[in-house]
Amino acid sequence: MYEKYEKECYNPNPHISIHYSHGIFGEDATLNFLHYDKDLIIEFYRKGETSICIEGNLYNVNEGDIIILNPDELHVSTKKENCYMEKIVLHISDTLVQQLGADRTVFFDTIANKPKGIGNLIPAETVNELGLNTKINKCLAYAKKNSLEAQILLTCKVIELLSQFSAYVERFENLNVCPASSNKVVNQIMDYINRHYTEDITLEGLAKRFHFSKYYISHLFKDHVGISPYDYLIMRRLYICNNLMRGKHTVRQACFMVGFNNYSNFYRLYKKHFSITPQQFKEQLKTASLVKPE
Repeated sequence: MYEKYEKECYNPNPHISIHYSHGIFGEDATLNFLHYDKDLIIEFYRKGETSICIEGNLYNVNEGDIIILNPDELHVSTKKENCYMEKIVLHISDTLVQQLGADRTVFFDTIANKPKGIGNLIPAETVNELGLNTKINKCLAYAKKNSLEAQILLTCKVIELLSQFSAYVERFENLNVCPASSNKVVNQIMDYINRHYTEDITLEGLAKRFHFSKYYISHLFKDHVGISPYDYLIMRRLYICNNLMRGKHTVRQACFMVGFNNYSNFYRLYKKHFSITPQQFKEQLKTASLVKPE
């Protein structure tokens, strides 16, 4: 009989962390909080089934599938109670390529520029065909070893994976995405916010554009997404702001580029959401880019 669900965490270097989870979910199987991750996420499902809602699109994930998540893709997962789950999750920072003298346009931008919530699932058949399962399994094996050789091999294997994912996303017309919208109106609102986040978007404006009362839109959006349209707009701006700061933009430049018109308000919202200041985030990026493998 399988044991209680457990997670093993490995942090072989500042740019890559790997989590290996296995076991049976109990009564707390539903992970019902909407969130972003700060890194590029690759989830390989060795065993089990799950559902994951990404930017309003619902994916049913089965054994052998892979899910790719960009840092600015809002998502929530639901695990089946009493279902055995086994998965490997790679957290990859764009500082990985920075330490090699490249910038995030190498591999990361190709993946990040795909439409949000679309093309996140790579089916098991394609995973096997491309040998992605074997490479991810090797990443876990290298991460468990505490040696310089294993760190180098892991870095090479992760870069190889990124290259394959980047090439796969470029063939977007061939992606087997099959997303199922939970609500057409909600998806239209999310798409509108994603495309116009730099503008002054209000609940009244959304109600007028989509021909519903602001109260109906507010409740409908929160029921399907988990947060209000305003909170979704703020989260979208903050995470795009982080992407801009990962480049050459200053904190103040990024603040106004994403649509905030008050720096003090931006600063307060940023610290509330990330529990650090935007300047501290910039310092973390700077420190990470200077770290060299031992």
